[in-house]
Amino acid sequence: MDAKTSKIITIGRSFGAGGKTIGKKVADTLGIPYYDSELLRETAKNCSLSEKYLESVDEKEINDASLYMSVGFMTPAYMSVRQIAANAQREVIEKIASEGPCVIVGRRANEILRNRPNLVSVFVTASVEYRTKRIMEREGLEEKAARKRVLKADKERAAYYNQFGGDEWGCASTYDLCINTETFGDDKAADMIIDLVKN
Repeated sequence: MDAKTSKIITIGRSFGAGGKTIGKKVADTLGIPYYDSELLRETAKNCSLSEKYLESVDEKEINDASLYMSVGFMTPAYMSVRQIAANAQREVIEKIASEGPCVIVGRRANEILRNRPNLVSVFVTASVEYRTKRIMEREGLEEKAARKRVLKADKERAAYYNQFGGDEWGCASTYDLCINTETFGDDKAADMIIDLVKN
């Protein structure tokens, strides 16, 4: 299937807002690759860390002073394990973007690729109540547990993004398009992104 766009589309998302579903529909419709958790496997190939470890720190803030790789104590090359993981993931995202149009969900891709002229950056969100209901249905959780999961994931994503990025996670002015999936739903949100990219 030939690609119907030359754009690289990044989708940031609040937890439970439908970013993965929307990203897959956009990629399928436009005939371009989709990347999400696949980035972890690619990152694992590019560094000495396991995929399991990368999953445990994925989109979480780095504050593990006790985890260091000794490559010259107290030198510029002395980095935390999570910093090495973040650097490897950046390299993977830049490599993927250099290979052609695609959809990348999360992982600060909009910040990493911000200087590319063919970038379209999107953020999808919805109210905590709406997202809590989605997580209850998707994961079979009680309301209290689902809400806790939503709030925790949002906090972790924001901390991760803000730690590395120059902009604030979820700040509307840093994206080309922000969509409330509670208002529009996943399918309409995907259509809005596709229309933006095509036009």
